[in-house]
Formats: sequence, C-alpha cells, structure tokens
Amino acid sequence: MSRTLLRTVLRKEVLTTARLTAVFFIFLLFLSEFGFQASAGSAHLLEGLGFTLVCFSAIVTGAGLLRNVLVHDRMRRAEAIWLVGALVLIILGPTGLHPWAAEANWPYLSFLMAFALIELSRLELGRNTRLFNPALLFAAGFVFMIALGTAFLMLPNAATRPLRFVDALFTATSAVCVTGLSTIDVSAGLTRSGQWLLLLLFQFGGLGIMTFTSFFAFFFKGRGSLEEQLRIRDIAQTTLGSARSFVVKVIAFSLGIEALGTVFCYLQLPATAFADNGERLFFALFHSVSAFMNAGFSTWPAGLYTDSLRFNYPFQWTLIVLIVAGGLGFGIIFNFARYLRSWVVERVRYWLRGGACQRFPRVVTISSRLVLVTSAILLVAGTFAFLVGEWDRTLAEHRTWFGRFTIAFFTSATSRTAGFNVVDWSAVSVPVVMVVLLLMYVGGSPGSAAGGIKTSTFAIATLNIFSTARGRDRIEFLGREISSLSVRRAFATIVFSLITLGLSVAVVASLEPRIPLLPLAFECFSAYSTVGQSMGITAQLGDPTRYVMVVIMFVGRVSALTLLVGVLRQVTVTSYRYPKEDIQIN
Repeated sequence: MSRTLLRTVLRKEVLTTARLTAVFFIFLLFLSEFGFQASAGSAHLLEGLGFTLVCFSAIVTGAGLLRNVLVHDRMRRAEAIWLVGALVLIILGPTGLHPWAAEANWPYLSFLMAFALIELSRLELGRNTRLFNPALLFAAGFVFMIALGTAFLMLPNAATRPLRFVDALFTATSAVCVTGLSTIDVSAGLTRSGQWLLLLLFQFGGLGIMTFTSFFAFFFKGRGSLEEQLRIRDIAQTTLGSARSFVVKVIAFSLGIEALGTVFCYLQLPATAFADNGERLFFALFHSVSAFMNAGFSTWPAGLYTDSLRFNYPFQWTLIVLIVAGGLGFGIIFNFARYLRSWVVERVRYWLRGGACQRFPRVVTISSRLVLVTSAILLVAGTFAFLVGEWDRTLAEHRTWFGRFTIAFFTSATSRTAGFNVVDWSAVSVPVVMVVLLLMYVGGSPGSAAGGIKTSTFAIATLNIFSTARGRDRIEFLGREISSLSVRRAFATIVFSLITLGLSVAVVASLEPRIPLLPLAFECFSAYSTVGQSMGITAQLGDPTRYVMVVIMFVGRVSALTLLVGVLRQVTVTSYRYPKEDIQIN
C-alpha cells in the first residue's frame, strides 16, 4: 500500500500539478505583499503563508530528487542547492532570522521567487510550438509582460493614489519597451514598491522575456530542448551550439555591469541630497539599471535635470559608459571580449616563447566593425552638432569647457538610446532638434536594448548609396561583401519604419491639434525609437493619443518587420529562378 502510494506521489503528472499549485500560491503571496497595505494581523498571516510555501516547495523538490534517483536519472545540482536553502530557512524559522529580514519577509520571498522561476522554466509550451514563429513568441512575451505590469501598477500599494488604466498601461508599456516616457510623476506618483516594480519591468523588458526564461531553463534543467535553442538562435542571431552560452553570458554580464555601475553611481552621488544611505543606494541601483537597459526612467521629478545632477559630471560619465555599453549590443561586446582575450593570449605566448608573434585568425566580425564605426561617427557628429548649435544657449549655464563637452557628449549618447534629459528640450534650437530626430531614428545597435532602425541598418543604407553612386553591383566594407539578404532586411526595416512614423505623426497630429507639430513629431520619434526624450508634452496628451503612443512604443520595440514575419506564412527555399528584368527607378 505504501509503495503504491509512493509511486502515485512520485508520478510526473502529480509533481507537475504540485509545482503549478505552489507557483500559483507564490503569485498570490507576491500580489498580497506588494500590492496591498497589510495590517499587523495580515502581515503575520502572510509570513506564515511564506513559511508554509517554503516547506511545500522543499517537499516538492525533494520528491523530484527522489524520483530522479528511482528512475536512475542524474541528480540536478541546482535542485539540491535549492533544497538545502529551503531547509535552512525552515530550520531557522521567522525567529531565527535577522529582525529586519523576518519583518520584511524577504528571505522567504526571494527563495519563493527563485522557485517560481525555476518551475516556470520547466514548462514546455506544448507539442505544437513548432507551429508558432519565434518572432510571434517574442512579441507575445512583451504583450504578457505589459499586461502583467499594468495590473500590478493598478494595485493600491504600487501608487500613492489609484492610477487610471490608461496611465498604468502607458507606464507599463514604456517600462517593458524601455522607452522612458511617462504620463505620471514616477517620484511622486509611485510608491517604493511601485518603483521596484518599474525597475523589474524595464530589466525584463530590456533583456527580453525569452532570454530570462531560457536562462533558467538552461541552468536549472542542465540543457535546453532543440526547439528552445532554435528560438534563442533565431532571436539572438547566433549559432545553435552557442545559444546556451550566449544566454548565460547575457544574464551574467548584465547583472555584473549593473552592480558595478551601482557602486560607481553611489560613490558619486552627494549624500546630502538623500534622506539616508538606503535611499541613496536605491537611487544608484535604479539609475544604473535604467542606463544600461536604455530605459531613461528616473526617480526624481526633474530627472537628471535636477541641479545636484545636472552639474555632476562624474556621475554623468558613469551613465555614459552604461548607456553606450547597453546600446552596443551583447553580441558585439562579447565579440570584442573574445578579440581582447585572443590578443592577450597571443602576447603572452610571444613573451614566453621569445619568438615572433603568431597571427591569429580574424576574430572581430564585420558586423561588429560596422556597428562600432557607425556608433563612433554618430557619437562624434551628435556631440559636435550640439556644441555648435547650443554653445550660447542651453550650454551657457555650464561655465567650463569640460562641462559643456560633457553635456553635449551625454546628450549625443542618450538621444540614440536612453533618453535621460540634462537640458531643457523646449529651449533647444530647431536645427539641433532635427539632428536629434535623426539620432533617435537610427537608435542603437542590433541585439541591444536600444530601439530605432539600428546602426547596422543605417550603415548598410549609407554604404548602398555610395555603392550605387559609384556604379558597383555589390556593397563592400573592410574587405568583405555585405550579403544581399542583409541589404534586403535593411531596406525593409527602413521602409516599414518610415511608414510607421508617418502614420504615427499624422494620427497624433489629428488627435492633438492644439499642440505644435514639432513637439508631436519629437514625441512620436522618441516613442518609436524607445528613447524617452520629450519636449514636455507627454502629460498633456489626451487618452486617445496615449493609447496610440502605447501602440507606437510596442511596435518600435518589437519592430513592424518582426510582427509581419510572425504573421505571414514563411516560404521555403524555392528551387527555381525567374528571368531577371530591370525596373526603371528614375
């Protein structure tokens, strides 16, 4: 009887049901903890629920380990670590923890969040996932995150006063799409819990939903299914064999550089501007993640335009490094890291062997070279344009040459990606605004959290112009020929972006006739390119316009071409060719 009961309990279906039940109650616990103001009695009830869920998850994990032993499956190291951690919490109990930890229920919540992510990563999307295009799954992940973020922002404990649905939707979309536009004052309109939620939204939105879920699937399952690796390969544009390592590197590098940025930001912030060190640390963490994810959100009413930050040039240079690193893209950063490693190894071999330095193969890809050159040109050109156009205008309040150069360089960097404001955009001259519109339109690099048409698309289009003008039948760059597939993708991206922007400006202008066209166009470009800069009209937009802006931000983050690829049926490679014929262009 006992053996039959044990077999029943250890069945895969029973364990899966138990895990899903635990995840459901964990979700309810987080909803109650962060969404509602708990009384003294309910706080003890929530603490007891957290303790019970930790015990239940430990039992479920232990049963899973026992099942692996009985069916001669390999022991999962992560499961064992999780079980030990859960048992430690059970043994300590609420009274054995540090007072602040027991009061805040943080140890239980942290372990339960990890357990929920682990168990969700186990779930398969079903046997029919092959029927879905990876691009459609990518877009669906953002829709799910936006809906979840909207629901959480409307909870009583997330805002100082109840948010309207349109404002919660706008803010959640802006965070998930790492835009930075907001119809509410983040500093006064959101509580600390709401600001934490906002940080999580643009952290997940910047890295991508599938990156996080695949990371947990790879790490805790020890492997990924072929379909999971194919989805990551299609989205990250990497090889099948490196899909797993790519996802792990993205998570590790992002968390590492955000932690390092938090330390530098904390050290450069004036202590007198904050009530305590905890508030100062949260400000540093929030802006470090916001800068690296190119989100552009700030927890101060005036953002970086506040006096204590507008003239804090070391703090701005820290953000510049984070913004540029986040806007380059993980693939390019890892590619150059591989190059530096090869360079160091080769030099060490040279000194150890005492012979001639051997040449190693070309490590830096043509894509990385193209993106780096284009990004450098745009940074320099934007800085020069802002210095020339605003030297005696918005830059006049900065007395030193270094201060003016810092503001100009910061504006050039943030205008393509992050959207932090260190100048009054309503006072910027029209010629400089037009340059900024171009920078916003180009955006960041492929594979990054930045928006826009991407630097590679802009570079290919520019090279195509010169190649056509010189009568060449192909595009070449640094001894390599750009494939026709890349040229077609660049052309399609530009056409779709221009159509989307044209329709967006026309619709918004018709809905807001009282606002001049230039600020409206600036707002649309900023939303589509997920930059987040504004000329101060975001809060003045009506509800219909706000819904339109939500669509613009979503399409800009996912890209219209990605949506079209997900909707249309993919054609297999054909084995025939029609006769070629030239079309008259001009």
